[in-house]
Amino acid sequence: MYLLMQTFKLVLRLNCPHLKLMMVLTAYSIFKLLQVFLVSAIKFMFAPILSIGYGFNYFQTVLLTTVGGISGILFLNFLSKWLIALYDKYCPIVYRYFASEAQQAKLINGKCKKEPRKKFTRRNKSIISLRTKYGFIGIILLTPVLLSIPIGTFLAQKYYSKKNNVLVYLSISVLFWSFAISTVYFLF
Repeated sequence: MYLLMQTFKLVLRLNCPHLKLMMVLTAYSIFKLLQVFLVSAIKFMFAPILSIGYGFNYFQTVLLTTVGGISGILFLNFLSKWLIALYDKYCPIVYRYFASEAQQAKLINGKCKKEPRKKFTRRNKSIISLRTKYGFIGIILLTPVLLSIPIGTFLAQKYYSKKNNVLVYLSISVLFWSFAISTVYFLF
């Protein structure tokens, strides 16, 4: 990073407008790459549209969206593990200090367990029906396009963390959808 900053300072000291223009264009193209990368890590469905809008070709679009999506899956998988472990660790402590005695009695073996809900929201119904109807394969296939990468990764981590190769299957799904969506957008 230090070397890069020194190069920028050297170019700015030179009175060559072409080098300054190249530096600005390079910074602008890096900004575009980062935008496509981050959008594909969070809301994968819109990343190929953004990439095409920025003028990237087919292979650049597939590469950027795939790498961004897989990076998002990896980051959010470990973040989900950490958040679930944090909840399991600190929930009893929070209950002990802030909850009433009736609420503290709801702790099962010193751990926070939710009582089964009697009232389902529309979102909970859709998640449960997706899990029961399509199971692991449904969550894997629908994560990039319908569920979004953060929600799908969290659901896969929560319900299927004991299965082997969850990250591999999510990555293959991202690769498949990257090719499919990019092909559709470039053909039409």
